[in-house]
Amino acid sequence: MASEAWPADALEEVPQCPYCGGTDRTLALGGVQDWAFGCAPGLWSYWSCSQCHALVLHPRPTKASIGQAYTRYYTHGGDQRVSPLGRLKQRMRNEHWSQMFDTSITPRLGLPRGLGWCVTWLKPWIAEPFGLRQWAQLPKGLLIDVGCGNGDKLKLAGHLGWQARGIELDASAVQAAQAQGLQVEQGGYELLARYQGQADCLVCSHVLEHVHQPLHLLALLLAALKPGGVLLLSAPNASSHLRRHYGENWRGLEAPRHLAIPDATWLRDWIQGQGFACTQVPSHPLETAIESERMRRRALTTEPADVQAAKAVLHSMAPATLAEQDVVQLVCQRAKP
Repeated sequence: MASEAWPADALEEVPQCPYCGGTDRTLALGGVQDWAFGCAPGLWSYWSCSQCHALVLHPRPTKASIGQAYTRYYTHGGDQRVSPLGRLKQRMRNEHWSQMFDTSITPRLGLPRGLGWCVTWLKPWIAEPFGLRQWAQLPKGLLIDVGCGNGDKLKLAGHLGWQARGIELDASAVQAAQAQGLQVEQGGYELLARYQGQADCLVCSHVLEHVHQPLHLLALLLAALKPGGVLLLSAPNASSHLRRHYGENWRGLEAPRHLAIPDATWLRDWIQGQGFACTQVPSHPLETAIESERMRRRALTTEPADVQAAKAVLHSMAPATLAEQDVVQLVCQRAKP
């Protein structure tokens, strides 16, 4: 795609950091391409904000043109065929989580409580999805997933007893979710304004970095929570230890769809400054490392060698601190009066 350019009249300047409003910045990465999906033309530059350390795409696609970068995007497929082995693995994972949280996540193996030890050995090899613990343990009520894609998280939350609703901009994703009987509304995050003070739980997973006005999204998320409500927020971390290692090949960039990538420490401190209790949950970096290895080869599909290389990289690195996690995952709770 380097031979093509994003239309000049579909670009806009970004004079201030979308998070802190700062104007002092340094060039972090230049000449970045869409090595994640290979569908968006252009060469892109990310700038590091000197004030909040966010990575800011400048210049960036306008709101009217950004849709052209999503012509081949992975979260919105409806027909995802799973092999018999894949279905068995999913049942084993669900059984493990069901036993762990004393609930029922289907489809599962259906083991009696006394036979839970049969799947406990899986724990070191199963990454617990961010939010699953909260969905299983919190009192159930209204849950809204902002940017829900084809509704996989909504389906899981519904199994756990939540009144689950979704908001999604992509029409094909909405159609796929609704075909499964899920309550999903088509539109942007601005639809949150109608839920002010109503949500018991909000999910916003890897959406913040995609929007032109991330502070507006954050404000609507926080305003939509009931007293005692919980926001589960995740995004790539501009200060990721893997970003330092992979540079322009870091999967967290995803130019030009990732418009502004926040710094984990700044984001947590900002939300706490709004009067919320905020806890950061460590992330699992293997998938990002594998994808970064694939991007380093300029390939669109991963190979077994990418997995081995990613594991070797992670084995050679010191454990990441919370500030260096590849993905910032925050559990934010509005204080009760």
